[in-house]
Amino acid sequence: MRGTLALLAGLAVIVPAQAHRGHDSLAVVTLADGRVTVSHRFEAHDIEPALAKIAPQAQTSLDDPAAMAALRSYIQRRFVLTVDGKPVPLTYATTDLSHAEVRIDYTGRAPRKPKSVAIRSTVLTDVYRGQVNQVNVRHGNVVKSLTLRGAGTGSITL
Repeated sequence: MRGTLALLAGLAVIVPAQAHRGHDSLAVVTLADGRVTVSHRFEAHDIEPALAKIAPQAQTSLDDPAAMAALRSYIQRRFVLTVDGKPVPLTYATTDLSHAEVRIDYTGRAPRKPKSVAIRSTVLTDVYRGQVNQVNVRHGNVVKSLTLRGAGTGSITL
């Protein structure tokens, strides 16, 4: 009985520590009428510690304007969208912070009837070794997904 209780006590300590082992993000690319919206969504508990590397001169807090400016710039460098073989410049639009999620949106212009989309996303891959970036591309009623790791490149045909 003591052995069982000791094992259960040990598991009670280990299991919560391993509850959040993966790091992932979701980007939703919406193409509509020549406009592009890219919405990046992250867990707040992944972003705040990452700010130490992304914005070393700022506070590691989502409340620090310098840290958030560095994060927005970092995402723009590490997420590259190409539509029909041409890079799409993205401009920062909005940030929405909740207690659990960070959402940062960008906008751009693209062809009205795109045929292909290529994406390079290395967001947070330099911070977290196992980072996975999922990208959903929405055009009309069609949604296609890419799962990117490491060098993080992929493409889809619409």
